[in-house]
Amino acid sequence: MIEMIGGEMPSFTEDRPRAGGALFGYLAGQLPAGAEVLIAGPHTDELIDALAARAAVTCLVRSEPEAIELDARGITTLCGSLAKLPADEKYEVVVALDGLDRLCSVEDAQLDWVECLQALKRALRPGGTLLLAVENELGVHRLVDPTTATSAQNDSEWRPLGEFDTKPGNPTRLADRLAAEGLAIDWVAAAWPVPEAPTLIATPNALQDGPSDALAAVAAGAVGKAYADKAVLSDPRRLAAAAVRGGLGPEFAASWLVAAHRAPRPAAVLHLPPVLAGDGPVLELTPGSDGRWVRRVLREAPGRDLSVLEGPLPPGRLLEELLLAASLRHDLPTLRRLLTGWAAALPEATADNVVVHHDSYALLDPSVPPQSGVIRRFAQTLLGGGYAHPWPAATDLPTLTSILHGAAGLPDDVPAVPADEELPLPDSRREHEEQLRALRRQIADATSRAQWYERELNKRDSELHKLRKQVALFSGTVSFRVAKLGYGVARKARNRLRKGLK
Repeated sequence: MIEMIGGEMPSFTEDRPRAGGALFGYLAGQLPAGAEVLIAGPHTDELIDALAARAAVTCLVRSEPEAIELDARGITTLCGSLAKLPADEKYEVVVALDGLDRLCSVEDAQLDWVECLQALKRALRPGGTLLLAVENELGVHRLVDPTTATSAQNDSEWRPLGEFDTKPGNPTRLADRLAAEGLAIDWVAAAWPVPEAPTLIATPNALQDGPSDALAAVAAGAVGKAYADKAVLSDPRRLAAAAVRGGLGPEFAASWLVAAHRAPRPAAVLHLPPVLAGDGPVLELTPGSDGRWVRRVLREAPGRDLSVLEGPLPPGRLLEELLLAASLRHDLPTLRRLLTGWAAALPEATADNVVVHHDSYALLDPSVPPQSGVIRRFAQTLLGGGYAHPWPAATDLPTLTSILHGAAGLPDDVPAVPADEELPLPDSRREHEEQLRALRRQIADATSRAQWYERELNKRDSELHKLRKQVALFSGTVSFRVAKLGYGVARKARNRLRKGLK
């Protein structure tokens, strides 16, 4: 059933990805069964169907074509602007994992972020639960985006406020804003790598007190997959890892997720783990009794054996980061030690899936199948990222791979690899600029050498020209001719004497 509440957009379709994914699906699955749920904004069909299977779902969308599609699937739908939401509609749960930016239409009043929050709060019954996502305008996804948030990039951004919106700028201000509206916080977390489909969710306490090195490695892997072969300003992997390790993970996350309730406290409060990870399977990380963090599989994925992920999380730092740091310092002994240990312990694991603790090497994700050409992939990261390394003359992938093989104690004959098998990396403009600077330095050095050789050649040419002039000058004098004639007579006399002696 469709109810046109006003402000609906008849010929408009959303052109940005909808909120969804494995982790959002898990969060939705923790909501009370049998509850009356309002899903506000565009969400994926899988997420809506999962909620509809266990609760009475009503969707609020502004796009009339999308409302017709939902109605065809048997979903109760309110089509229109959030400002027109009927006051008598009360729900036990409101889900807004797409945020509050796509709830108003051009056919009605434009509510800011705070006004949208107040409208959703009015739709909650006393004791109701709000599950909300808030995009971070200073998140990693924004900092590496070549486009600007203050300019319209698609049809749904007719009012691109960007960082000038009224939404809170960090988790603390978000909690304060919700408290000011009479909503008590049950759980708050930061999400990576993109707001619409995160693959890593961690609470601020977990990021502060948990295994920062391992979480930094997971965050780097998450953004690396999301931005593979995409144009970015700088490598998001390094930025995400540095933020998490430096204690600024929540401030640079792509979005924040919050579960809050309206007074009085509901009987069934959401109890969510401190860390969730996965892009198909879902894992949780929790602190164990011995202080070590433990992984547990919450949701399986078809075709993957995830039993190897059960157990303690390996300590240590990501091997790729250690290798890059040693390369930047030109620390050859450390590079040889790390490469040799890697080749001996885990020769079929990529550097971004190995953690190093003292002299031990362990897999971060044991479910990843063995890989070939792992050292070549690290060489590609060095060259593609524009990182300084101790072998500046190695400017092509085969040469640098051969050198790294030798440093690891492996044969230096590296087979050729087809171009379509190269590891996809973020297409970073900053790293491109660094590559251009390196090429400019090489060209300047080559130009300087060529100019030196040209000056030397000109100098030798002038000296040779001077000698030729002297020879020509001396060959035209009488004394030179007499000397030349005497030299000829003496040579003939010498030859005759030699014949007479014989």
